[in-house]
This record gives sequence, C-alpha cells and structure tokens, in this order.
Amino acid sequence: MNVFNLRVGILKLTSKIKLIGFDLDDCLFDSTGLSERARLKGIDAMLNLGLKVERNKAIEMIKEIVKEYGSNSSKHYNFFIKRLNQLESEIELSFNEQYKYIAAAVMAYHEEKIKSIQLFDDVEPTLIKIKDLNIKTAIITDGIPIKQYEKILRLGLDKYIDLVVISDEIGVKKPNPRLFDYCLKKFGLNGQEMVYIGDRIDKDIIPALLNNIYSVFIHRGGKYDTYKTGNKIPKETKPDYEITSLSEVLEIIEEINSE
Repeated sequence: MNVFNLRVGILKLTSKIKLIGFDLDDCLFDSTGLSERARLKGIDAMLNLGLKVERNKAIEMIKEIVKEYGSNSSKHYNFFIKRLNQLESEIELSFNEQYKYIAAAVMAYHEEKIKSIQLFDDVEPTLIKIKDLNIKTAIITDGIPIKQYEKILRLGLDKYIDLVVISDEIGVKKPNPRLFDYCLKKFGLNGQEMVYIGDRIDKDIIPALLNNIYSVFIHRGGKYDTYKTGNKIPKETKPDYEITSLSEVLEIIEEINSE
C-alpha cells in the first residue's frame, strides 16, 4: 500500500468533514474569461458579415451593454444592434439586416463557448481524490437551471457531484444563507461537517460563515479576486482559509480532521 492510499484509509475512518461544496462559475472553470472571448467572437462574426463599425468601438460598446444589463442577459447583441442603429447617424440597418447580424453573433458566441469550455486544471484530480476519501460533494450556484446544468454536463462534472443546488430551482439566491442551509439539510449535516469553496466574499464566504461552514476563498484571478482588485477583506467576513489551487483543499480537510 502506497503512502497516499494509507492516508486515504486513515482519513476515511476519522473524517470529520462529510461534505465539500463548490461554487461553479469562476471557481471550477473560467466563466468570465470564456464569456468575454465568446462575446468578441460574436463581434467579429458581425464585422465579417459586413457590419460597418470600427472593431474597438464595437468592443467598447458591447462591454458597456454587459455592464448595464448584466452578464447573464441573453439580449446583449440585440441591444448592441439597436444602440448602433439608433445612436450612430451613419448606420441605418433594415429589419432583416438587424436580425441577420444578431443571428451571426449569437451563433459565433455559442460556438466559442461550446468549443472552449473546460475545467481549471486542478479540478478533476482534486475531485477524484475527494471521492477516494468517501466525502460527498455539492455545487451551490446562482443562475438559470438549464444554463447551469448545461455547463455541468459539458464540463463532465456530473459524475463527481452528489448534489447540485441552483438558486432559481429553490427560490433562494446567494448570498441568502438559507441556500447553504438547504444543502446541509439535504445531507443531514451541520456546518462544521462541511467545507465550501468559492471565489466571492459576498456571495460565497459570507453565507458559508453564517452557517458555521468552513469557508475557503479561492483566488482564480477573476473580477472579484481580492488579489486583483486590491480590496482588503474585512475582519468580520474573513474566510477560514485562502487558496490559489483547488488541490490545497485536500490539506485543509486533513488539517480539520486532525483537530
């Protein structure tokens, strides 16, 4: 028996931690980066089809629209074409032209997202080792169920995850701590038997802390990463642990179980 298998056997017998929870977007895969790249593919598709607008100007406009309407809106390109047609005096698109450009952009956007979606490199090896420890796993995520399940299936996560909790299915959204409490009750556990990993202080760490769950803030370099923003984490919302690689959660489990 090698050293790792011996440690796994010991941890199975003594494990205090029964459940590991994860956020999905920007925690297990680069959701923000993928969406940004896909939006640019949409812009390029319209330009290649003959839309007469300078590329940098188009990029700034789509960024402005995403900021105004939110990253989850399905109408970014509709608003883009409307804005271009109404506010740019040198552009006048017919009804048919408008929807031709929107269709081209949407096609390119989805093609890029389907082609390029992938887990962070440290995710699958870590999930395999967690399963070897006989610890249950859950994803707790905001979003539209069909979209979130599509991501989970395309990423190949389904075989590693015991429970998926999506806010729109439950009617409770992050940072409401009841969403995390719902997950605990599904497994019949208390907070001190769970570790939760997320990339946002406000939507992941705070509700975990309010449920007495061991909280882990993962630095992925995304838009909410405090290493990137430079924001200091207030003492009252400080996570129990901070990591830069998901594999570090294995050491955290071992540390908690040895207490």
